[in-house]
Amino acid sequence: MPARHPFAPGLVIAFLVASLAGCSNRPARVPAPRINPAAIVEAVFSQADADGDGSLRATEQQTVPAIAAGASRLDADGDGGVAREELRAWLEAVLDSRVAIAPLAIITTHRGRPLAGAVVRLVPEPCMGSEVKTAEGTTDADGVVAMTIPDAQYAGVNCGLYRVEITGTGNDGKPLPAAVDARSLLGVAVGGGIPEMGFVQLAVE
Repeated sequence: MPARHPFAPGLVIAFLVASLAGCSNRPARVPAPRINPAAIVEAVFSQADADGDGSLRATEQQTVPAIAAGASRLDADGDGGVAREELRAWLEAVLDSRVAIAPLAIITTHRGRPLAGAVVRLVPEPCMGSEVKTAEGTTDADGVVAMTIPDAQYAGVNCGLYRVEITGTGNDGKPLPAAVDARSLLGVAVGGGIPEMGFVQLAVE
């Protein structure tokens, strides 16, 4: 779940500037994944819209953690829910952007301190299809990781909805809790202006 990161903000900004500069040199031949907004919306709402009212409220959003993570931007009318039309509009914007790979930094803390040496994986929600790939990376001493698709030519991630998995040893010397493994309730939405400034802050307790 998002949390403020009190450590090394200058480092994060410098990383983002460098990443964005690198993106500007990416060749046009890198294809963006093909996504189907209508199919994704149908899959998300079939999974999460428990009351069938066409809008995902806070408790329903947790079923697809990436929706909860991006809700403040996805909720265009500010009514506290993410409607079918709002999710589809965001997905259409992602599709229209033709962005193949977006830079993304994740800043991770454990019990209020930077979490070093943890493996962070972004696993696409099943609704995204097979073309949106898993991205991963290992946090540095400041808890910062630049996410990358394994074996990809360029750093960054595909745009889409992801569940976040974090594995490793916590700052207490014990394995990180099961709450952030393959059953994680942490999520990230990427693309169409989300996340703001290209980085996400995650706190593990």
